Amino acid sequence: MEKEVVLEAKNLTKQFGGIKALDHADFKLYKNEIVAIVGDNGAGKSTLIKLISGVYNKDSGEIYIDNKLVKIENPSDAKSYGIETVYQDQGVIDIFDASLNLFLGREKLQNNVFGKLFKFVDYKFMRNESIKVLDKLGIMLKDPSAEVETLSGGQKQSVVVGRAVYWGGKILIFDEPTNNLGVNQERKIIELIKTIRDEYEVSIIIISHNINHVFELVDRIIVLRNGKIVGEKIKNRTNVNEVISMITGVA
Repeated sequence: MEKEVVLEAKNLTKQFGGIKALDHADFKLYKNEIVAIVGDNGAGKSTLIKLISGVYNKDSGEIYIDNKLVKIENPSDAKSYGIETVYQDQGVIDIFDASLNLFLGREKLQNNVFGKLFKFVDYKFMRNESIKVLDKLGIMLKDPSAEVETLSGGQKQSVVVGRAVYWGGKILIFDEPTNNLGVNQERKIIELIKTIRDEYEVSIIIISHNINHVFELVDRIIVLRNGKIVGEKIKNRTNVNEVISMITGVA
């Protein structure tokens, strides 16, 4: 049976001054798949995901969602197509609690005259919804009302993941999801990503420098070098040494 393509990029190109950060990249993401994009610093990994997530505008090329040509010019466009991104800098506001971060920019107004006329926020609804989604993902916070600056790095990351899942992301992009985390927190994030793919049937793109985490998590590996996609491997048909050789260009 042919795999269902949920996202496809064709000939994506992005240039910054005289530097071609991404050079006619072709890329497919299949339904319920976890794919890793790997490469050295400056290889074009972040540029690729920022074009898909609307942070950058492409110079040329096309993006398709469910085989339909789409225009993604900003993050709101990407979100409207079910693309949610979890960045390594976490994207949380430290002085807000988990619920305010989960509803960040999409706050729920009270369903009454105060909400309609005066834009009063329904904090109780947001708190209850946040607890439900985090609980479903196996994320337990001692105090859901605590400011997220009191949380560990892994817990902060989990709040952002919960936000992406809650808002219906069918394509999740993780930029260095285990970066700057302790061993125990790394393990929790890895298990969380697996749970999301299996239970929510989403497709996931991961950028990571940790090749061991890549081989534990993903189904397929795409290698970028100097802005070009230089190879693609099914995880079960390759090994760490082969992928590193593709990244470095050393046979």
